[in-house]
Amino acid sequence: MYVKTKCSKCGNNDFHDVYWWIVSEVKNGQATAKVDEMVVDDTVSEEQFADDVVHELRGFMYNGMTTDEFCKLLKKYFGVAAKYCCDHLQRMKIEMDMYCPDRQHLYFVEQKTTA
Repeated sequence: MYVKTKCSKCGNNDFHDVYWWIVSEVKNGQATAKVDEMVVDDTVSEEQFADDVVHELRGFMYNGMTTDEFCKLLKKYFGVAAKYCCDHLQRMKIEMDMYCPDRQHLYFVEQKTTA
């Protein structure tokens, strides 16, 4: 799961790929869970994360895709926490040259070609 933090030195956003190991038990009919271990596997800048997403998801994107579908892709393939999907969506619209006129559907900006 990717989580966002601010760099303590420069103040820019960083994304950390965090893995959790959770132990769950049932004692006397009560379910409990606790974090057994947590590891930060990777840390990338916001720009690098955006580049990685663009590279990996370009084949899944299409004109008219809903913002909800895009967030599901981010969660499925990148493990992005739900609360960061809107931030990533805004960044991806810029990186992938897209717009969202109704705030629900994404469209690619058409590039005019000269003959």
